[in-house]
Amino acid sequence: MDEVTDYINEVLGFRVNYKKIAPEKLKSLPFFLAKGYDFGEIKLFNQRIILLIVKDDFTTEILRTHLNKVHNALNSIIVAVLPPVDAYKRLRLIEKRVPFIIPGKQMYMPDLLISLKEYGNTRVDEQQPANMQPAAQLILLYHLLVEPLEGLNLGKIAERLGYNPMTITRAAFYFHNTGLCRIEGTKEKFLKFNKTKRELWKMAEPKMANPISKTQFYTGYTLHQSLKKTNINALAHYTELNDEHVDYLAMRPGFGKFIEGVNLKPIDPLEGNVCIEEWKYDPEILTKTEYVDPLSLYLCFRENKNERIEIALEKLIEQIPW
Repeated sequence: MDEVTDYINEVLGFRVNYKKIAPEKLKSLPFFLAKGYDFGEIKLFNQRIILLIVKDDFTTEILRTHLNKVHNALNSIIVAVLPPVDAYKRLRLIEKRVPFIIPGKQMYMPDLLISLKEYGNTRVDEQQPANMQPAAQLILLYHLLVEPLEGLNLGKIAERLGYNPMTITRAAFYFHNTGLCRIEGTKEKFLKFNKTKRELWKMAEPKMANPISKTQFYTGYTLHQSLKKTNINALAHYTELNDEHVDYLAMRPGFGKFIEGVNLKPIDPLEGNVCIEEWKYDPEILTKTEYVDPLSLYLCFRENKNERIEIALEKLIEQIPW
């Protein structure tokens, strides 16, 4: 089991303690399961994880059935610890969402959103989502626009951006698995980008998503300083595009309940003079001005086919001091 704990520490940066589960604690399991496997447990991300150590050859379907039975009996996350197996068999396990660890080779725990291949391999993992998650997008934009993150360990990045460490770790390994960066360090983990900022943007932009989650039009006004000017107001500020009479404002997730009041009432879009966009991450983190950052703004308009908008977006990207 030292191989398992050392592997987890190497790739995740967490020292976990393994302890064997005594036979008397397995009485709720069918006899053939209790005797057919060795059992241990670790704690990862404040979750109790039971490790089912596979000693003999197996089939994917039988292993999946056994893990489900153990899960139902012990009410915990169950992960199989496997000896080295062929790539096709590992792919079959992933297709069937069977969580497993092959020490030094691969780790797949979908309940914890962990899917890692050989450490140091920068090929795209088949299980990575097509688009970045909002936290990962914010991290990368922060690195490109605000300050480099290479000198901060993952814990410091979490503090800086207001996310929990688990979210930052998931984002870091998304970058690692998609080739956007490397993860370095043993006890503490650091991001290492081997590309210029412009190269990194070109590689990452297709994976990024529109930051807008939803919009609502209002009549009235709001004085909240944390709201940032966005949409056509911001594009007109950054380029020579003409502005419009509607005030477009961006807010962080969940902030909408704080902005409505006697001076701001929801209304039909045709009658509103204020449009507030709720973003998937906090736009205030990426800018020191009253306007949203230019890269997030680009992502908002990226699918717009208006020729004037397209020309403005080209100028927007050209003027960024990479």
